[in-house]
Amino acid sequence: MCIAGYDENGSCIRPVLPPPGIKENTLYFSGSNVISPFSVVEFDLLQHLPKPPHTEDYRYKPKSIRFIEHLDENRKRELLTKTLFENVSAIFEVPVLSDPGHYIIDGQGPRSLGTIQPRRVIKAIYEKSPEGMWKYRLNFIDGQGKSYRLTITDLAWRYYNDRLRDEGKTPQQISSDLTAILMKSEVFLRIGLARGWEKFPDRCFLQITGVFSFPDYLKGQTFSDLAPKRNKYIKYLKSVLREICRLTTH
Repeated sequence: MCIAGYDENGSCIRPVLPPPGIKENTLYFSGSNVISPFSVVEFDLLQHLPKPPHTEDYRYKPKSIRFIEHLDENRKRELLTKTLFENVSAIFEVPVLSDPGHYIIDGQGPRSLGTIQPRRVIKAIYEKSPEGMWKYRLNFIDGQGKSYRLTITDLAWRYYNDRLRDEGKTPQQISSDLTAILMKSEVFLRIGLARGWEKFPDRCFLQITGVFSFPDYLKGQTFSDLAPKRNKYIKYLKSVLREICRLTTH
């Protein structure tokens, strides 16, 4: 998992842990989802570990996390607006290269995260790759008029797409419905940079780390509400309750 937020001074902070990093189950405490988009939480930060372009990295004490509150809709929009950049290139302040994909060269740039408002959403894409893996992408035009087609790593977005598929919608229907929703909404995109990997160790590819819309396409849900294991557990409890009701009526 990758998480990030802003401190009281407006500085972007990305809490990190040594390998294997942050696991999804560590975002929950006493069965409740504590770390989620627009939650105000407290961390004990230990050490700043800037490595351009990932200058936001901080080691932290895992057991120090404390939940404070959730932001309301007005404060959510206010935070996103305060972190806005005019376009994708303005976030990174170094050339965004392409072919394949969009990336910047590792070791360059003052930051790896920022917010934009797309000038136009072209298409939400949900499809299977030739290898059989589900792909989640968004094609949009930024404030500079440049077209991007980026992978979406936002966990809530991915779980939501999968949930709709489990409910019987086709990938084409899901893509069409989400495209229509975003076209009619005020959309904010969090754009971040992946880290170099074996095939391209010197490239940090652009990705969409958060998709936020007003009105909210999730209708108040977060990734914890949509997580597959959690859904299966809820379905199991419902089936147990139905069986109890059946037995008590006979």
